[in-house]
Amino acid sequence: MDRASMRVYRDGDEARINDGFNEVFGLRRPLEEWRWKFRELGGGSEIMLALDESGNVVAHYAAIPVTLKVGELVVRAGQIVDIYSRPGAREGLAAARVFRDLVRRFVAEFCSPDRLAVTYGFPGPRHVSLVRLGVAKHGEAEMTPQPVQRWTRNAAVRGRLWSRHDVQVGFDAPTLDALWARSRDRYMVGVVRDAAWISRRFVERPGVEYVHLAVRRRGVTHAWAVVRPAAPATALAELVWDGESPLAMLALDRAVGHLARRAGADRVEMWLSGDARAAEVFTGCGWVAEPHPDGLHMAAYTFDPRLDPDSFPGNFYLTMGDADLV
Repeated sequence: MDRASMRVYRDGDEARINDGFNEVFGLRRPLEEWRWKFRELGGGSEIMLALDESGNVVAHYAAIPVTLKVGELVVRAGQIVDIYSRPGAREGLAAARVFRDLVRRFVAEFCSPDRLAVTYGFPGPRHVSLVRLGVAKHGEAEMTPQPVQRWTRNAAVRGRLWSRHDVQVGFDAPTLDALWARSRDRYMVGVVRDAAWISRRFVERPGVEYVHLAVRRRGVTHAWAVVRPAAPATALAELVWDGESPLAMLALDRAVGHLARRAGADRVEMWLSGDARAAEVFTGCGWVAEPHPDGLHMAAYTFDPRLDPDSFPGNFYLTMGDADLV
């Protein structure tokens, strides 16, 4: 492709954007899901497009705004999603330049301390270097890309029968907000996992069914999980834990395994980093961490001088809920 123009998303672009997404990824995502993901956000969305001479969308780079806790600071950040370039934009010597310039325009338009102070995402091997080239022009601070680990365990493992905790099913906003208030100081860097975010990410998503599990003892909820039951793999998509008792996590692990077996799954999967105590408990339950089979890495960039991306590795709390893959 010899020439492409860049501009911000406008009303009416959504069908062409979604068509390009479906073509590149071989999916049939309905517009309803696109609108949930981008248009129905209270804080808006940041989308940059590359267009050919006929006005067709040939490449796309976008972020979903999230509230990010970084130590004592709370900033507006962007979860990078739906990165793609269509086949026509990958031809010829200018192919890499189109995507690189698209990222640069996105950074110039949207990334600053008062707009998106941090961006993060999970590019595969093909896009890691191109994204880095696009951002590097602006001299912003970069976290060294970190390989994503996928945790798995055999669904046949039933776990401990009795741990003095009850597991209840269902979404309960006040309970979740109370749990987050007790838990948030455990997470040095990560998305604010309050009821508004959990509801937005999991309850309101069209076409996908999740199960919410609350682990309680004596009327207090100590852990919360969001599970997507499916076969052959059931996903433990989200987790908040107050860190008070490993027994709560044992009860949760058993409940997740029960949902997996009921769905006919042979394994349970999750992402987990930034919580060493939770990782230790899950390891004791038979979970094993391995490099993500698709070679995914977490990339993060800061656009606020108060934020040091060198503090992110090992401290950025990460679950599958931080991506849009589940």
